[in-house]
Amino acid sequence: MKLTMLIIICFGIILFVGGCGQQQEKDTAIEQAKATVQFENDYVKMVEFMLKPGAIIPLHKGEPRAVYALSDYKIKWTEGDQESEKEWRKGDVHWHDAIEHAVENIGDVDASYIAVIRKETALPDVGDYAMVQDASQLDSVHANSIFENEHVRIIEVKLAVGDSQPMHHSINRMIYSLTSYQIDYTSDQMGTKNTKIESGDIHWHTADKHSVKNSGETVAHYLIFEFKQ
Repeated sequence: MKLTMLIIICFGIILFVGGCGQQQEKDTAIEQAKATVQFENDYVKMVEFMLKPGAIIPLHKGEPRAVYALSDYKIKWTEGDQESEKEWRKGDVHWHDAIEHAVENIGDVDASYIAVIRKETALPDVGDYAMVQDASQLDSVHANSIFENEHVRIIEVKLAVGDSQPMHHSINRMIYSLTSYQIDYTSDQMGTKNTKIESGDIHWHTADKHSVKNSGETVAHYLIFEFKQ
């Protein structure tokens, strides 16, 4: 009888220790997933994610958002009782509606990406400014639409040293800088302004008509998130 009780107690201890170990591993995996709000105003929020290999973002409700990959990465995506593997390359863009999901980095390198979330506040009126005259439509040499749906158009802009864009329209938008650069920004709303931008800088513009010139010594590379609604 005593031997039986001893076996039961030992087995219980093994299960308890094993359970603690598994919980510690899970806690560590969660801690290795970093989400940092890099920008927020009344209209949008931008969150930067960095997941170490094995890192987990547990089940949560995600908001409607555009996701831009800052690195190559591979994840396990869990939505309800469905699991799938997704692989993204640096520069890839995709959209997610509001759904409950979990994410695990199943690759060998850090998974780095940004999520740009449109909040519920109505955008400022754009007046006569129109997307049919934005950078992607009037300056295909330097600007390229890399994603578009009913919520947002995302434009990638690359300006070599000395290059410029002609006057064009832009609606309400968030700018995310992929490099450090210096530009002359001439707007019908604020005149000409020389601005130095650092890699990772984020800023917001309401609708206007403007031109841009790379007046620095490095390539100007940035993303424009134009919000339709």
